[in-house]
Amino acid sequence: MLPDAFLRKLMFFAAAILCSTVLVCSEARPSDAVSKQHVKIGVVQLEDPFFYLDCFGPTMEYLRKKHPEIRFSTEEINLNISPEDLNKKPFDFLISPSGFFAAHMLPTGLRQIVTRKPEFSKNPSRSVGSLFVTTKNFPGNDVGSLLGRKAVSYESSALAGWLSGLHEITSHGFNTEKFFSEILFTNYSSPGPLSYLLSHKADVAIIPTCEFEQLAKNRRINPDNFKLIGLKPTDFACKTSTELFPDVVFSSFPKAEPEIVRTLTISLLTMPKELTKSDWSIASDFLGVQKLFENLKLGPYSDKEVSLLALAKRFQKELFLVFLLICGLLFHIIRVNQLVFKRTKELRTAISQRDAMSEIAKKRLKRLTQLEKRGMVSQISSVLAHELKQPISSVANYAKGLSKYLSKTNNSDKILHEAVREIDRGIRRAGDIVEKVRSYSKSSKDQLSVISLKDCAQKAIDSIKAFAPSQLKISSNLNSNPQIEADPLEIELLIFNLLKNAAEAAESLGENGSIICAVENSETQAIVSVKDNGPRISSEQLEKMKSALQESVKPDGLGLGLSIILAIAEKYRARIDFEQLEPQGLQIFITFPKQQK
Repeated sequence: MLPDAFLRKLMFFAAAILCSTVLVCSEARPSDAVSKQHVKIGVVQLEDPFFYLDCFGPTMEYLRKKHPEIRFSTEEINLNISPEDLNKKPFDFLISPSGFFAAHMLPTGLRQIVTRKPEFSKNPSRSVGSLFVTTKNFPGNDVGSLLGRKAVSYESSALAGWLSGLHEITSHGFNTEKFFSEILFTNYSSPGPLSYLLSHKADVAIIPTCEFEQLAKNRRINPDNFKLIGLKPTDFACKTSTELFPDVVFSSFPKAEPEIVRTLTISLLTMPKELTKSDWSIASDFLGVQKLFENLKLGPYSDKEVSLLALAKRFQKELFLVFLLICGLLFHIIRVNQLVFKRTKELRTAISQRDAMSEIAKKRLKRLTQLEKRGMVSQISSVLAHELKQPISSVANYAKGLSKYLSKTNNSDKILHEAVREIDRGIRRAGDIVEKVRSYSKSSKDQLSVISLKDCAQKAIDSIKAFAPSQLKISSNLNSNPQIEADPLEIELLIFNLLKNAAEAAESLGENGSIICAVENSETQAIVSVKDNGPRISSEQLEKMKSALQESVKPDGLGLGLSIILAIAEKYRARIDFEQLEPQGLQIFITFPKQQK
């Protein structure tokens, strides 16, 4: 069988080259487009290499030589194209298998011009079919003996071979969906269907009529090794197990010009037989192939709607088994549920008590953790205040001395004077923050006053711009100016920490990172919100922030920023809310009760 496999590969290669050449040449010669009449021909794409070698390629070459005054162009279309999509194509003619033609004839208005009549056929309406082949030791001679066997064929859409074979099986009263235990398709690659039989990979091969005789004539197989099943008496030149049907059809669309249709019809009917090893003739009977499509529910006869009654009738045995299985399952579920209910009733009280104790322990642990963290903040702030007080004072003295020195020397450099003023302002602010944190750690009482939430937010934004990366986009929406009773430095510190966390979250995005600070006002509340577009945090991390606020969401964080935020928020009876943004980012809301007039 090796020479046959090699020949099929060679034919595949030749068919691909021929098809590509025809399609490319069909769109070539643009200089002749003005003087030549354009005729566009659709060709159904098939896996069968013989279709291109023996029919399509030689026919198109003949028409171009015969009619140089016509510019022919071709386009391949899928075998499964719907009649609606086919009508949208700008085709004048179509070359297709007879099954495709019969299925699309009525919805598209296709009309037969000629039909291919192979050299071994006498009637173009009875040209192709199928042959059932098994090994010589197969126990059976009729189609029924193939029930439950493993079948192999070339392709699932071929009329000459697989489809006509299925039609024969349905004519014997069998259900084709359950007839074979397994189905294999070679798609015209090696090894072929008969090789599958000899290697015991399949029990029956369904091949086109006359292929068996051609292989035996060329001595590629030994006919004595095989057995032919379900042979029909016929005057056909080859043995067949099925009815015979028309071969390839050359048809016209309604929009094709009558004169062009007449010209091509005459040319094809007078085309030399040697070019395609066949004749172009006229088939007068397509009822058989229409019946095949109807029995197999293909093309326009496919089931578009499936009723419950039809499904129930088709799968009544399977549905009965499913019903028995469901009944047994329900009985088992009821019995198990009774046992589970009995056990659950005994455990329900213990579980509720355990849950209550667990909730109490969880709340105590959370409060203890918050107290521990506040104590840590208090200790750290005390150490920082003590250690930073002297260097900050020294820097402040140097800044004042530098300012006096510039005044005495009459230095007029504005940038230098501005830098000294900013250094002095920053040092004073750093000292105020250190003292405020120190007093916060000692829980000292502050002198509260009515402050502008907008001003505090603006100061925090100005500060974060020096802290955040330069490429980070920082914007604000401070159109509202609510008033609250609080310490302005603490509120500024709170907003600054919110902005700092947002900047760290969005820093990884580089130039695409952004944070937005906004102040909103209502009759009873003042709201500060900070939004970033940083990477999405997990639901577990978000729940920790919502429920506890005592753990950092950053891998290397201590959670001190959130602790400061929580402490200041609790001091002024403010509520903290979190919102996960889509597709990424986080928005934090701090809601203060507004100062009542």
